[in-house]
Amino acid sequence: MIRSLYSGISGMAAHQTKLNVIGNNIANVNTYGFKASRVVFSDVLYQNLSTATEATNTTGGTNASQLGYGAKVASIDMLNTISSGASTGRALDVYIAGEGYLVVQPEAGANRYTRVGNLKFDALGNLTDGAGSKVMGIPLDVDNNPVLDANGTLAIDDLQAINVPPAELAKYTGITIGKSGEITGIKAGDPEFTKATGNTWLNGMTLPTDSNYTGNVQLAVGEMVNIDAASTEIAALSIEPTADVVGTLTLTKTGNVYTLDPANLTLKDETTPITGDLTGTLSSSGILTFANLPGLKIDTTKLVSAAADLESGVDIGTIALDGYTSVLATVKNQGGVTEYLRTPQGTDIEFDPTTDSSVVLTSTTGGTVTLNVDPTAFDTIVQNLDTNPIENTLVGKIEAGSDKPVTLGYLALGKFANNDGLLQDGNGYFMESANSGTPVATKAGTNGTGGTESANLEMSNVDLSQEFTDMIVAQRGFQANSRIITVSDSILEELINLKR
Repeated sequence: MIRSLYSGISGMAAHQTKLNVIGNNIANVNTYGFKASRVVFSDVLYQNLSTATEATNTTGGTNASQLGYGAKVASIDMLNTISSGASTGRALDVYIAGEGYLVVQPEAGANRYTRVGNLKFDALGNLTDGAGSKVMGIPLDVDNNPVLDANGTLAIDDLQAINVPPAELAKYTGITIGKSGEITGIKAGDPEFTKATGNTWLNGMTLPTDSNYTGNVQLAVGEMVNIDAASTEIAALSIEPTADVVGTLTLTKTGNVYTLDPANLTLKDETTPITGDLTGTLSSSGILTFANLPGLKIDTTKLVSAAADLESGVDIGTIALDGYTSVLATVKNQGGVTEYLRTPQGTDIEFDPTTDSSVVLTSTTGGTVTLNVDPTAFDTIVQNLDTNPIENTLVGKIEAGSDKPVTLGYLALGKFANNDGLLQDGNGYFMESANSGTPVATKAGTNGTGGTESANLEMSNVDLSQEFTDMIVAQRGFQANSRIITVSDSILEELINLKR
């Protein structure tokens, strides 16, 4: 009776474990990258009631009589079959169409392996998975090619976290993952300057790769103008450096009409008077402009002069030559705002035709362009500005270069000798074990690994119909073993009653 009770209990325990495994499988039927498990039973220790005997000349041989003690769980095996990919439409989702695991690090030095490729870039430019672990990649050489050993593999410890500086990452669009695990993005090509006809002294313009200038480029060489810092209304006044006007700004307001007195205004030559109507046009935002004084703006909302004083006329500021020979380029940035790039203010341009062939211009925002010039021709211009000035001359156009794909990183796939020996660690992660073998890293689609497919994720390999069938069988097995205990209990009760 004790044996039968033990057999029933061990059978129930084994079937309970099987039901637990089935429950876990069913719970993860929609978990991307999940690998189902199965329970394998084995029989338990046997007692020999009689041993086998050898046949003789006079008697036949007999078999052994053995009595078992039930069932136990021999192993819980992970089923590493590869499921098909489910389309997600998201470019940074990746499916491994074959063997191999993405290598990730939840923390520095702690390698984990996963087939769940829901990847993203974080705010620091790190490529991470859905749990926030850093995704490891193959190092790149100067030409953005993966650096591998001669056999196309790499030690896991030699992998590097994939990172793109956030400032650079913001410049890319259409980031996707290719068949070999290459992560590429579309980046606008280097800006290109096309020189306009004429201006033979100018050979071209060099722009930094991160330049955000676009459109027409106008150039001026000579003295520039500015608002005298001592002007009473300096906060309300602005003028383009290339404006062709100097003198005192005397503003009068009659009703809602603003006018400037031309008496104290001349062209840059300081002798030719300003002619024409100097009545201002007032915008809805309070900005006053003048058709005959292009480049001058007065922000009436910032005027501090009393209205009564304006009725009789107030000298609100002075436009003066800065007194230095400068080179100035007028451009627009991608936001459409005009920017001025010039040689250093407060000094004359320094150009030596025997050693120089370029002129560097900078803006107050830190932008830079370089004019490539014919030394002799440009020096002639600088020396003869009085007779041959260059004022707001169109010298060319800046356009964005053609879009081109750029490699941002290469995913590394880990390959094991025994995938079934991996340990499951939750979050879709697997860990190396003593029986999995040491992994090697390789490029997707090589050394026995599958290629990578963008916009897909691997589905769970749980077969619901099989799981429900196994659940019914396990339930009946559990029920049958419980009946053994019930029957054994009834027999023991009868034995006890014999004494009564």
